[in-house]
Amino acid sequence: MGTFIFLLIFFFILLPLGRVVWAVWRQYRMLRRHMRDAEAMRDAFARGASGGRAKEDESGFSPRRKKKKIARDVGEYVAFEEVKVFSSQTDGAEPAADFKSETQVEDADWEEIK
Repeated sequence: MGTFIFLLIFFFILLPLGRVVWAVWRQYRMLRRHMRDAEAMRDAFARGASGGRAKEDESGFSPRRKKKKIARDVGEYVAFEEVKVFSSQTDGAEPAADFKSETQVEDADWEEIK
């Protein structure tokens, strides 16, 4: 009779309780792993934004900035000169462009349903 009561207690109390404890422990481990991964991602992003170097070393010395690899006069940073044009200079210089107006294209005709 004692064995039967032990089996009942084991299958209906201890086994479900063990499953609940295991599920909670598994969720706790997953939460810790996700938090650790998020912190590592934040640190990697901070290192990438600062160029992979620390802002200051232990001595308080700030590292020297590197020179730009591309000069300012290369690419989009080219020198230009603004030229002002007055309306008296453009009168009669070029004929006006032809403009042809078109009607609006519609995809569907709407009908009211009664």
